Amino acid sequence: MSPRQNALAVLLGDIADAQRGCFTRAQAASEGVDDMRLQRAVHNGSIERLDHGVYRITGAGQDPHQAIRVAWLRLSPGESPRERTQRPHLWVSHRSAARLLDLGVVAADVPEFITDRRIQTKADVVVRIRAGGLERSEWMIFDGFAVTTPARTVADLATDRMDGGHLGRIASDATERGMTSREELELAVAGKVDITSIIEQAAGKAR
Repeated sequence: MSPRQNALAVLLGDIADAQRGCFTRAQAASEGVDDMRLQRAVHNGSIERLDHGVYRITGAGQDPHQAIRVAWLRLSPGESPRERTQRPHLWVSHRSAARLLDLGVVAADVPEFITDRRIQTKADVVVRIRAGGLERSEWMIFDGFAVTTPARTVADLATDRMDGGHLGRIASDATERGMTSREELELAVAGKVDITSIIEQAAGKAR
């Protein structure tokens, strides 16, 4: 890494380290990095532009959840990593939460989130507004994200009418790994589905 690259990496280090090497234009501005310096850094290869207003330190390492992270950062670019996880207004949810937590086998091509406020979105994400946000017991911190717990994720997908086989696989993975219990799942889904039945259905398909 050249001295110029190193200087920028050091300046944005705390932010980028908490976000797998990623940062936003607004976060950079909060550290005194203006647009001209960002443009020079892109040009000389110090950083790469991932999306509008979202960048990544070159050589930061692989991020298995980059698509979700980029969308998450883009939707609320001005918040610090600490604000995103200690006082969140945006949570990874639904299929994206299942993918992030490695539960089941789901297609999660479009990042999905829950928020407690109106935010500007693009067509390539799904954002559901929940006026009161989420209770602290309904979300967790994972890989730098605020994400719905397995129980809340199963409940959200049950509300979305995910088929029993896929939903059961998610529920089964979560219970087998000790991330939740059948009792917690039953409480979360509130009668929308029968947890024991869908887990058994998933087990039957797996044979």
